[in-house]
Amino acid sequence: MDYNQYMQLGVALIVVLGLMWLLSLVLKKVNQAQSGMANKNTRLKIVEQRMIDTKNKVAIIRCDDKDHLVILGQNSNTVIKADMIAPRETTKKDTPLEPF
Repeated sequence: MDYNQYMQLGVALIVVLGLMWLLSLVLKKVNQAQSGMANKNTRLKIVEQRMIDTKNKVAIIRCDDKDHLVILGQNSNTVIKADMIAPRETTKKDTPLEPF
């Protein structure tokens, strides 16, 4: 292989990696739009979710500063605990200073 082939290989690699990066940005935006995360003023938000098995998952759903723990399945949804008070979100100012 001569110098031109190495240059062509390098440029092709950079182009492919750039296209992959661009595709990941587009997919993130599409995912945010579909999940409702694009609008920050929504009342309903999925805080956390975990898979229990292949057909069921458990989720914490926040609505108006109240958390609800639910199990979501293919054929049924079950509320485990409702109206839990959501923890206050901490900021940098709220965290205590640690000694050196």
